[in-house]
Amino acid sequence: MSVATLARTRRAQALGRKWGDCLADDDFVALPGTELAGWFPPADLERLAATWEHLPRDEAVSGGVVRERRYGRLTATREATGEWRFAALPHRAFQQTAEHIPLHGGRARMFSPIPPETLTDPVLSALIALDLDIISAVVPQTSRFEVGLHQMRVLATPGAPGSPTPEGRHRDGHDFIGMHLMGRVHCAGGESVVHREGRPPTRMTLTERLDSLVVSDTRITHEVTPTVADGATGVRDMLLVDINER
Repeated sequence: MSVATLARTRRAQALGRKWGDCLADDDFVALPGTELAGWFPPADLERLAATWEHLPRDEAVSGGVVRERRYGRLTATREATGEWRFAALPHRAFQQTAEHIPLHGGRARMFSPIPPETLTDPVLSALIALDLDIISAVVPQTSRFEVGLHQMRVLATPGAPGSPTPEGRHRDGHDFIGMHLMGRVHCAGGESVVHREGRPPTRMTLTERLDSLVVSDTRITHEVTPTVADGATGVRDMLLVDINER
């Protein structure tokens, strides 16, 4: 492990504990992209973000929604040092119950796989590790997780708003979810809304690269408002990290 990677790992572990306390108290935590982006050499961050330029069309959505997507799976194991070790899992269809996402009726959806070189990208690994460090403050007894990764691009045109969550307010059916903005151009809207029982909704808009949100999916519901093109085609790129205890 390089000196820079070790320093980033230790910083993530320390901030994970701090942000994990917020997750434990509020069931969600918002992370500033301006702070996270400073962890990585700009060229490394650009290399990962560029992989969103080659996503295939998501044919599972209809009604004018234009979305592109890839999917991948990993196991994550916490070692005695506190560092995370990742291993790729075989590619398979992605499935959510109709109870959680009625829109798709519980159907298995097969998405194109995330290429191995992207699954092992050090920036991607560091973002997943950060999510896990935060979550570990809530479930410290768990040292093994299954991780689902979604590279998603939602497009908006002047005549057709983008729909980041065509299913509306929902739970995804996971223990935790990390949401990381990878790019956003030529669009307005796309407000993230967190709903907690007995409290007013919390609203925020992810605008800077790596602006992030980690939520306890079993305890809250969430949604994203439509994006509206600002002249040219609007683009909103997200990395979604589904995390389940194993």
